[in-house]
Amino acid sequence: MPTRLKVVLGVLGVVAVAVGVVGREATLVMIFGPADHVAIDFATLALDGRPNQHLVCPEGFCAASPHAASPVFEISATALRDRWMAMIERQPRVTRTAADAAALHYDFVQRSSVFRFPDAITVRFIALDAGRATLAIYSRSYYGRDDFGVNRRRVEAWLAALE
Repeated sequence: MPTRLKVVLGVLGVVAVAVGVVGREATLVMIFGPADHVAIDFATLALDGRPNQHLVCPEGFCAASPHAASPVFEISATALRDRWMAMIERQPRVTRTAADAAALHYDFVQRSSVFRFPDAITVRFIALDAGRATLAIYSRSYYGRDDFGVNRRRVEAWLAALE
């Protein structure tokens, strides 16, 4: 057996043992480091050009150029938040990690089904006037460089679920 194959099989064996002993999420932390929560301020957010992120924002709200414009909803910002929270309850493997209820600003993590990779999602609900609101959403991967469109598809699906 070639040496390179032996090394690869050895590494895979160590990872398999780690997964069996400490679990998938703890193994990810051992390999990649912790997925620390980073507070997002949409007014100062700068995108780094990696393809594993997706930003939806109303015009003039975000410092970064969004990938898509936010839709406008014919409900109040708090009603939109309530609709969002009900929708989030139906999503698999999502946990809320931080909240500033007064600012209508919330953070979530959704983990992939097989490997349990964490993606961070930040949302801010924005009142436009008494009966209309919009939101800013920033979804990004903690690990890796490319997500094969997962963050974009997540944001699009969640926005469609709000309609």
